[in-house]
Amino acid sequence: MEFSCTGRQSDRGVLLTVAGDVDLAIHTSFQAEAEAWAEKHTDMVVDLSGVTFMDSMGLRVLVDVMRQVGATGHDFALRDPSAPVLRLLELAGAKSLFTVVGAQRIPA
Repeated sequence: MEFSCTGRQSDRGVLLTVAGDVDLAIHTSFQAEAEAWAEKHTDMVVDLSGVTFMDSMGLRVLVDVMRQVGATGHDFALRDPSAPVLRLLELAGAKSLFTVVGAQRIPA
């Protein structure tokens, strides 16, 4: 599946929706897009429900952006991580680094 990353800002913060394969081939695009939204200095939720594959480079982007958002005193969360994302987080021992929320808790 082709990678896509789209953001939307509301009064509650930024919702970044990621879909497709997140790997070495696209990580620079993902990082540039995510960091641009993180510069809004607001809370950020990253919807990962449409991610079909993620490798360590995708995880690296998530950690970097989480740190960037946190450095401004704002909250960062992952929304509905897909099975491939959850597997990566568990294998890497990184699941506890992130706040994970369900779609029903984040208004559209």
